Amino acid sequence: MPLARLTRATTELGLRLERLRPGLLDGPAPDPDLARRVGDEPRPAPADLLADAGRLRRELAAATELPRDRGRHLDAVLCALECQARLLAGEEPGYLDQVRSMFGVVPRRADPDEYREAHRGLDDLLPGRGPVRARMRAYREVDVVAPDRLGAAVGAVTAELRRRVRDELGLPPGEHAAVVLVGERPWTAFTRYDGNLRSRISISTAARVRAGALLPLLAHEVYPGHHTQYCRAEAAAVRCPEPVLRLVHGPQAVIAEGAAEAAASVLPGPGWGVVAQRVLAGAGVRLDGELAERVEAQLEPLGRVRLDAALLRHVDGAGPDEVTAHLARWLLVPQERARRMLGFLDHPQWRAYPVTYAEGAPLVRGWLARHPGGPVAGLRALLDSPLLPADLVTDGGGAAGNGSGPAASTFPALPRPLH
Repeated sequence: MPLARLTRATTELGLRLERLRPGLLDGPAPDPDLARRVGDEPRPAPADLLADAGRLRRELAAATELPRDRGRHLDAVLCALECQARLLAGEEPGYLDQVRSMFGVVPRRADPDEYREAHRGLDDLLPGRGPVRARMRAYREVDVVAPDRLGAAVGAVTAELRRRVRDELGLPPGEHAAVVLVGERPWTAFTRYDGNLRSRISISTAARVRAGALLPLLAHEVYPGHHTQYCRAEAAAVRCPEPVLRLVHGPQAVIAEGAAEAAASVLPGPGWGVVAQRVLAGAGVRLDGELAERVEAQLEPLGRVRLDAALLRHVDGAGPDEVTAHLARWLLVPQERARRMLGFLDHPQWRAYPVTYAEGAPLVRGWLARHPGGPVAGLRALLDSPLLPADLVTDGGGAAGNGSGPAASTFPALPRPLH
């Protein structure tokens, strides 16, 4: 079966699975006519879709004439779709099996000493005296953007980031991002791509967004983060002879979230705190930009805490109180916020997702630091190239896939449980 037919069959499989589990596809269907035809079919049986996924993977493995990179990418998508079909068919793959099948990486736990070092750095930075937990809470409370200022602050920062990304990275003509405020959600912000270079970015007011974190948050979601990723991918798809299937729970999510986490460090880049301070002042929001940037840098190693908590919950079998205490201890957050995070970790649709941030961010940051053209050129290449997580691993850090299946174990095996 040639590449075009295999790709089309994979897209059909994704569309059929989407009918049974809405939200599986990341953005609109890549082929609207095909989506309409699949939508008119009788409702598929999960067991049949699981059999189809296995058959397509076998046919792909036998098609030795296909370009190696295209074959690896297509098989990674098929592996993620096969896992979704297993879940729909009533199978219960283990948490690690599910994460590896969907995202192409094996999660690793952090060394608690990394968290302790981050806490020591915050202890040196934060104003006041006393335990770092109390001072961190006080810093966060003062930093929360007042509800009546949040809309103006979001608009001002988004406009500044768009200008910089347009001038330095490039944006397709006609793109548009609508950023709206919503109520309680299991996340802080979420980008929905509607196609035709249009996105809707929702920010939860229940998350109590901080001024010092607002620019990195919008860089993550909009410019040069997810909205920019979607737009450049759609522009690139015009030049691609086969439709490109994007999955919310697929290996591309590791790259996408990693690039979004690193976004502010590329554009505006180092010194982004001063930029945020200036822009927010125009919206009536005060910020010590230099301090904010230094605090966010110290918080960066704590980005793995949520993954550790997910592993405690779903691999070690820890109860909600233990996981909540873990989140509160290492993230220096109150119990009520930790419980809100636990809701995300327990959500059936999102429980495997923390790996994308924890493993994607260091992969992308390391790759950008090594890029010969510098971070902006590296980010441009990352946005425009179909890469798998294993493609970003340094020598000695893991192994790329061999073309006959999903990427090999990109990270070391799990050490003992972290408590």
